[in-house]
Amino acid sequence: MNRPLQGFSLIELLVVVAILLVLATIGIPQLVRISNSYKLDASGHAVASLLQQARLQAVKTNLPAYAQYDLTKTPNLIYINSNPAQAYVAGANPDVELGGGVAFQNAGVDHSQIDAYLGAGVKVEPAANNILVIGFNARGLPCIPTGNASVCSTNDGGSVPAFLWLMQGTAGWEAVSVTPAGRVKSWRLANSGAGANAACGYAACWQ
Repeated sequence: MNRPLQGFSLIELLVVVAILLVLATIGIPQLVRISNSYKLDASGHAVASLLQQARLQAVKTNLPAYAQYDLTKTPNLIYINSNPAQAYVAGANPDVELGGGVAFQNAGVDHSQIDAYLGAGVKVEPAANNILVIGFNARGLPCIPTGNASVCSTNDGGSVPAFLWLMQGTAGWEAVSVTPAGRVKSWRLANSGAGANAACGYAACWQ
């Protein structure tokens, strides 16, 4: 005898849909947080890599190289140029792009831990005009652009400058620093408002 075909009842389908909706409600926010965190970390590491590339270029060519960012001309794009006064040229200038929702900031977070690591004379960027420039001279040391592209000054009040770029995204804060010796490092804010008694000893802990 032929058995009648059996399907799902409406109630069973509704139960399955309800379970899927619950799982989506729980899982989607977590996926969004993971994605935002990845974009922030990737932006920090990409910028640090580009700065290191600029440093190596300066040493290799025996001429200053500049890593720069200009919100008014190339939003979210950081690139290397041999002359900070020249415009960005797609395909000619090595570049990286910040992840979606990530932007440079010059305030809004405590960075005293990184300042102590860098030493005196830290230059926090971007400036009020939303333009960032970090130069490296032929010795691989960070320097300050002058009116002459072939001359990049390492004299910042009697000492070699140190630089700090701050980035903020939905997932928190990232930073990229350049020491007076030219060492480039990316940081992630692990704990904000931890207080002076925190393990790191600062009001905000960076890793």
